[in-house]
Amino acid sequence: MTVQSIGDQARAFAMQAASNRIKTTLATLTAELSSGEVADLGARLQGNTQDLAGIESRLAMLAQFKSNAAEAAAHTQGMQNALTSVRSIIEDMGQGLYLEPQATSDGLMAARSAEAASALQTAIGHLNGTVGQRFLFSGARSDTQPLASADTILTALTTHVAGLTTAQDVSQAVSDWFDAAPGMGGFADMAYHGGAGGQSTPIGEETTITLTTTALSPSVRDSLKGLATAAMLDRGALAGDGVEGRKLLQAAGKALLESSPPLIAEMSRLGYSQQVIATAQTEGDAASATLQTARNTLREADPLATAAAISDAETKLQTLYSVIGRLSQLKLVDYL
Repeated sequence: MTVQSIGDQARAFAMQAASNRIKTTLATLTAELSSGEVADLGARLQGNTQDLAGIESRLAMLAQFKSNAAEAAAHTQGMQNALTSVRSIIEDMGQGLYLEPQATSDGLMAARSAEAASALQTAIGHLNGTVGQRFLFSGARSDTQPLASADTILTALTTHVAGLTTAQDVSQAVSDWFDAAPGMGGFADMAYHGGAGGQSTPIGEETTITLTTTALSPSVRDSLKGLATAAMLDRGALAGDGVEGRKLLQAAGKALLESSPPLIAEMSRLGYSQQVIATAQTEGDAASATLQTARNTLREADPLATAAAISDAETKLQTLYSVIGRLSQLKLVDYL
């Protein structure tokens, strides 16, 4: 009969290959037990990975929505903070200018006008604020600072009101300059450098947020208008006419007080946007948690089955080592 034999070197190679194979299996099973996920996902799903791919795709989309919502939340909060500061400025300045007695001295009027100019600069500083290197009140052109400096605005207004001799005329001229349509050489052309509002951002699978508030919005513009009107005395308007100067400051104070409710309404609209963002974030987190649970169910390894497989692999490895030990002790003299 035919006798088949295997040489010592070939046997050693076969034993080493079997040992490596068992060790690899053991390492894979150990990794599955520690991570809780199967190593061969294709085999686990029998090649049908469509459901898992769909889950992964939705999770990636939800992650982007979450990033958009977080950015929108920071942006709207920054806008709220800026408008809150501006509102505080105009209310304090408005009450002071409107309620001061008629017998205010020329020196005090000059000081109050200079204070209004400083308040205008402070308000513009808040409106030119940024969050994440994006300007808050520039609309679609968020990479551009929305407002020119207070000095630029007041210099343009000084030229615009030159020669006017009554508080009513100066106040009306300042109002007309701020309210002038684009192309008419007013605020929209010389002071506002941002873009149109209304840029939409998707923050959920069925939710999009649109922020329309800019430094060109009427409520914001009217706040600056009142401060600029009061600052005209500091720029030489109505010089030497204390009566008309006092009327101008009082008119500016009244305008500032009247601009507060529209500014509060603008803040309320932003507040609603913040509520929509918060709701979208909550819904997105819930959807992500559900999808992650479904993904983990598809990918998870059965700990009991894995532990049993590890025990089986260890037994096979020990048996192999026993066989190798026995073979290594074989001697030709034992067969002679």
